Amino acid sequence: MHLNRPQEHISAELRGLEELVSPYGLVSRTAPLPVREGEPPFAVQLAYLGVPSRALPNLRTWAHDEDTGNSDGAGTGLTPERAKLVSIAEALERYSTCAWDDDEMVVAAENDLTEEFVSPSRWPSCSPTELARDDCSLSAYDPSVPIRWVRAWSLTRRIPVLVPAISVYLHMPYQSKSEEFIRGITTGAAVHSDVRSAVLGGLLEVVERDAIALVWLQQLRLPELVVDPARLDAGVRELHRVGTSTDLRVRLFDATTDFGVPVIYAVQLSDADPALAQIVAATCDVHPEQALGKIYRELASLRVALRGYLSAYAGREPDPAKVSVVGGAVHNATRDRRDVFGFLLDGERPAYGLEGMPGLPAGADPLDTVVARLAARGAEVLVTDITTDEARQVGMRAVKVLVPEAMPVSFVHGERYLGTPRLYDAPRAMGHTSHAEDAVNPVQQPFA
Repeated sequence: MHLNRPQEHISAELRGLEELVSPYGLVSRTAPLPVREGEPPFAVQLAYLGVPSRALPNLRTWAHDEDTGNSDGAGTGLTPERAKLVSIAEALERYSTCAWDDDEMVVAAENDLTEEFVSPSRWPSCSPTELARDDCSLSAYDPSVPIRWVRAWSLTRRIPVLVPAISVYLHMPYQSKSEEFIRGITTGAAVHSDVRSAVLGGLLEVVERDAIALVWLQQLRLPELVVDPARLDAGVRELHRVGTSTDLRVRLFDATTDFGVPVIYAVQLSDADPALAQIVAATCDVHPEQALGKIYRELASLRVALRGYLSAYAGREPDPAKVSVVGGAVHNATRDRRDVFGFLLDGERPAYGLEGMPGLPAGADPLDTVVARLAARGAEVLVTDITTDEARQVGMRAVKVLVPEAMPVSFVHGERYLGTPRLYDAPRAMGHTSHAEDAVNPVQQPFA
């Protein structure tokens, strides 16, 4: 089957990740995940990380559960080999976000710092109304209370800075009330053999998640994208062909924000699967064609993950006070919930091809260009080196990219960071209506 399918390029550096698979870790094993007949025949693989708290004693509050404690990596590709290697890379990325050294941190109130720092007051924040809710566990930041800081580099200002450690690492237990201004998330973490590529990958994910949050909370009526396969290069054309080769329908939208970096938002529709009748995904890339290629892989992997969750936890309702990475996606995926996607699916809207999205100027450096575009909107790009020994052993670098001004995707419905200025400023800058806090979308985020 598909004997004429082009083979995906796999670099020697990516193949080197195989060394991380052994009974002793980092990845204990990899395995294919089943793709249903009638769905795009991508290869989907899982890399089992196991219980990282056994190797990282700092994970005192870590628990292995389907939402907050799942650190396994998933990978998707045209071939099983590439899917497997990408899943190992994701497992390494997630492991790296959990490996911190308490001795390398600075503990101080920001009022007492003598080094350059980026205050938590610049990070996304819950509104006073949210903070007063019973299903919100976060707190207002107090600059007079000590918190933990780690060193980072500002790509915008080109200087070293201190950033809140809680914004860098995952599963880090709070040590003061003032650290409870935000939850740790994986957004912005990336691994690559080339550090600049790792930083660009992490930054693009931050831009992508910012767009996802804006689209859903502000119910943005996005322009629709129309793809002409004849204009795609061979590799992306094959991904597009496989991704659209079944009765599943994919509608694509231009979710590029005022940051000016191409973001594609997709809604995949099924008339034959009432439990997964609609799911969403998004991708970001400086080249719109590459974002298009990635969106089909994302949808394939997501569909497999959501079906696995349904098999294990059918009928479970998401708790608005708890982290639920896939709960909102499953809840909104049923056929009787399609109306909540009406702002995306219904009504007339502009439509154009990928050439209508912002491009990269000839000869421009992708990373420098993205940093400059964010700076033009008043956003700072920060990067921390979270490379672990395991990553170094296979020639990889791990980073966490932070953009304090960007909106995050929250998987806690009671903590949507509705006090963040960008949530209201960005839609206006994009030419959309900006809804006030009491008029933002009340429906739980369907992204997972």
